[in-house]
Amino acid sequence: MVNRPHPFSPRIALRNNPCRQISQAHWPVKSQPEERHPRKIFYAFDPAADKPTSNIFEFLDPGTISQSPEYQHALSIPPTSLHVPWPTSLPCSLQSKHWQTAETAARAYTHGILHHDSQNPTFQKKIDTLIDTAVSYAVNLVPLSNPTRMHLLTKTFILLFLHDDAADAGTSANDTIIPTKSEHTIEESQHPAYTILAREFLTEDIIQGQQVLNEIISWATITQNAQTIPKSFQNIDEYFVHAVPDFGATLILHTVEFSIGVNLTFQERQSVSGLEALCAKHLLLTNDLYSYAKEVTAEGGIVLNAVRVVEDLLDVSASSAASILRSLIRELESEMDKEYSRLEQMQQVTQPQLLYAQAIIVAAAGNMFFSATCPRYARVVEGSKLLL
Repeated sequence: MVNRPHPFSPRIALRNNPCRQISQAHWPVKSQPEERHPRKIFYAFDPAADKPTSNIFEFLDPGTISQSPEYQHALSIPPTSLHVPWPTSLPCSLQSKHWQTAETAARAYTHGILHHDSQNPTFQKKIDTLIDTAVSYAVNLVPLSNPTRMHLLTKTFILLFLHDDAADAGTSANDTIIPTKSEHTIEESQHPAYTILAREFLTEDIIQGQQVLNEIISWATITQNAQTIPKSFQNIDEYFVHAVPDFGATLILHTVEFSIGVNLTFQERQSVSGLEALCAKHLLLTNDLYSYAKEVTAEGGIVLNAVRVVEDLLDVSASSAASILRSLIRELESEMDKEYSRLEQMQQVTQPQLLYAQAIIVAAAGNMFFSATCPRYARVVEGSKLLL
């Protein structure tokens, strides 16, 4: 055992002279006036303080964005000016200028694929919530899209949310479900909602469109096997192995690539794979952090969520686990910035690579803004309603 000096141990050698008895009378103590100010201090620090985040993600500077043709379809949003808490290194969030027409496209698509019961207010409320959520997700996640691709991706998120809800409920309504890899031939009559989107994707871009469709089917197949995911994990990395595919991170990244109209070669994608992996984790952890309260309220004890994983691994409260998760997200952001800077300084970096790298970081910021303002998540959190 290492002998550590006690903070109150003496530093002055004492003589071995016999002690003399000293009475209090020999050492009179003069009465001092009471001090009216605290004792002087010379240092102050916080050992767990967040590091300064200046000069991080410089391409997201609002002034730069307004001058860039690649960002012509996006608005720069300073979240704190809208009273949205923004505890992140990301300087701002972006939002599509085409959000109103995206709402129109989403509503038309939804009306076309679902049998509406105008006499059922509960059903209509669910449809309105679905449309609102999908539009908000699209315009914040892929704000660099032109109007055509924005409309198409908004409808895609409608379909994905419908499928996700059906999978969670253990149902498979044929008029909304996505085909899976087990179906060697996709019957259009069995999957009309998917078929409508498939035609539009292939008409817009036959190569990129097919890539997105392949990822949609892959994700749908994974979600059908969600019951095979463990209920407990040895560490957070093991959780990532199972949760990142189930969350659909690869599909999300392909929708981002489609949104900006770039088609990376195999070599170009290899160079950005590190940043993709970091952004995938950021997307997942952000979703888990903000949706946890809603999931616990809706599902009770059985929840596949990083907050619960940290709770169990460290035996801490949900609030402590959420704080730890927030720190992990900040660390990911630091790594994302370093990886983007490395990519930017590569001699043979291409413009499509840089634009895609920026777009997936923009998606991470948009996912956080969406999550922090999503009514589905916020309604169960006391004090989240803004007083406008």
